[in-house]
Amino acid sequence: MTSEPVDALPGGNEVVIRASLARHLAFSPVAFAVTEGPAHEIRYANAAFRQLQSDGQIAIGLHQSEGEEPIADLTPLLDRVFREAETVRDELLAPADGGEARWSCTVWPLDTENDGHPEALVMEVRDAAYLEGALARQRAIAERLLLGALREQDAARDAAEEGRRKAFLASASRDLAMSLDLEETREIVRRRALPRDGTWCIVDIIESNGSIQRLAVVHPDPAKQDLARTLADRWDPQPDDSIRTLSVAPPGGAEPLIITHDSGAALVAVAHGPENLATLQAMGFGSMLVVPLVVRAGLLGAMTFVTKEDDPPFSAEEVALASDLADRCAMALDNARLYTEADALRATADEANRAKSDFLGNMSHELRTPLNAIGGYAELMELELRGPITPEQRTDLLRIKSSQRHLLALISEILNFVRTESGRMEYRFAEVSVQAAMDDVADLIDGLVKEKKLELDRRWGETDVMVWADPNRFRQILTNLAMNAVKYTPVGGGTISISATATADTVLVQLIDAGIGIPSEKFEAIFEPFVQLADGLTNRKGGVGLGLAISRDLARAMNGDLTVDSVVGVGSRFTLTLPRARQDTTPP
Repeated sequence: MTSEPVDALPGGNEVVIRASLARHLAFSPVAFAVTEGPAHEIRYANAAFRQLQSDGQIAIGLHQSEGEEPIADLTPLLDRVFREAETVRDELLAPADGGEARWSCTVWPLDTENDGHPEALVMEVRDAAYLEGALARQRAIAERLLLGALREQDAARDAAEEGRRKAFLASASRDLAMSLDLEETREIVRRRALPRDGTWCIVDIIESNGSIQRLAVVHPDPAKQDLARTLADRWDPQPDDSIRTLSVAPPGGAEPLIITHDSGAALVAVAHGPENLATLQAMGFGSMLVVPLVVRAGLLGAMTFVTKEDDPPFSAEEVALASDLADRCAMALDNARLYTEADALRATADEANRAKSDFLGNMSHELRTPLNAIGGYAELMELELRGPITPEQRTDLLRIKSSQRHLLALISEILNFVRTESGRMEYRFAEVSVQAAMDDVADLIDGLVKEKKLELDRRWGETDVMVWADPNRFRQILTNLAMNAVKYTPVGGGTISISATATADTVLVQLIDAGIGIPSEKFEAIFEPFVQLADGLTNRKGGVGLGLAISRDLARAMNGDLTVDSVVGVGSRFTLTLPRARQDTTPP
């Protein structure tokens, strides 16, 4: 906006601008007029202003209106503006009879003279009801804006509070997840407290035998920690404590219990003696909030949060926060307890397993000596060093020697199992020819294959491959698999196939039989120690059920594996996987 007169406007369009402005002012619904000099002689008035004058609603000097007295005289307002040369806005005009003001007037001066008085005054007259309506609308808008700002402020405060609550619970969860040791978890739990300044906590734990243990109290004020330590030494839970009330309640009915600081009886009841009461009062004992520690419908104990003396009672938000914290503490305590129990059971099982292995090892060693003696004396008798024997006696001696060799093989199998299970098996890694090892095993079982009228199909490529393994253990695995294949394939039952394939990194040796097959749900069970699938003594094929267990342990110890795929009534395929040997291969 410019303060220059219309005559000074640039562009040569003064006439057009003056005409447009005159039309706008003439037909404006707002009463508008211009006066000159201290007498307020009207130099311009639009139609709306003249209409108010003719209706006797307003006047400038009472002499300008005839007949009925005007409702409002503008002269005092114009005099003041002319005298002070300052704009007056939205001033209500009181009628001459002292009634309710109906009009509102705004007056501003134009072109102040050298003596400080303006040359002219411009006035605008509006209906006061319109102004009141505008003010009412402004107030409504302001109220809505204020309410919106308050709601936004509340939302921001709630969001900040929720953020602090989540941060508090996240910090507690992180601390509680740091350890599965029961004592360490209890130490973390007993140091929990609500974020209210000066609040401390009492933790009572229900042990597995039903007794209640009160953990040592931790006070946030270092100056009062000595009092808390003294209190913990002599302040034991009693049957009438709040924790006892919770412990006899059904798990679903254990709810947070608030005891305000106004209840002196509650303080006396939990103190159990004047000495404890004095210590509690010195520590600043205010309101109490007892929250149960519940997990999987079982009550583990309770956490009692205590405020400073004269602090306000716990709010609903603090009760909810305490309940969430107690849930996390209960879960951590339960996990630590389960872990401790599981660790104790595992230690017991390991000890029993070691005792079993020691027993099997000692028993096997003890049995080898008399069995070797039996074999030696049988050979002496067979050589007739003790005198001549009959053909029937020779046959009996052969049976004795066969049974003795069978027992020695079983004992050797048990000793191998004990060594692999205890980690005492020694491995000497080297490059091993797969073809040579399979040839050795094929030659070993050739007699048994022919005896059972079976066929042996050897399938390996023209180019030999090498595995990185212990030669003796590698052959031991192949021998166990081959002997099982012959053992479980019926007489004249078909073909036993042994083959090898290689990739860039591994060698796969497969042995396929046409035996009785293995149910799919037993694929893993057959690799467990002392497992044989046939039921009853008459169906057992000999052995103690350790061959496959030992074979898989040996394969995995050499960075390989042993798996099975089988169809009942068709046969089984065992696959031995071992690392392929390379020039730069070194022992693991």
